[in-house]
Amino acid sequence: MDAIREIVAKPALDSAFEVLRQLRPHLNLTSFHQIYDAAKKADGYTLVGYYRGDECLGVMGYRVYSDFVRGAHLYIDDLVTTEAARSQGIGAKLLQYAEEETARRKMTELRLCAVLENEGGLRFYEREGWTRRAYAFKKSL
Repeated sequence: MDAIREIVAKPALDSAFEVLRQLRPHLNLTSFHQIYDAAKKADGYTLVGYYRGDECLGVMGYRVYSDFVRGAHLYIDDLVTTEAARSQGIGAKLLQYAEEETARRKMTELRLCAVLENEGGLRFYEREGWTRRAYAFKKSL
């Protein structure tokens, strides 16, 4: 049976890492755990997985931010499904979960950033009703 559930225990985090590394290949297991722990502690980063039985087929990481533009809103940091599970509606179900979580928290907006080179991801978000609203800028020091 398929289910979305929060990932918190080490064995589940390790299996989620195997999915997340398809989106974030620069991570190793040690850096993943360090970043997860720091983000969880700093602002409640939450990782959920889409499971078919015991197999994790997709993950989504999110946190709540507050700013002067949107007020409190849910921000999706990470969203990925395994290559083998793509085009099965799993990403859409994870986004639906994010919408339900946003409503449960009595917030009205969700936000995420996608890199311009990720044309497939951009098309996916637009199909799911998301609107391109801004450019994100980066400066490495």
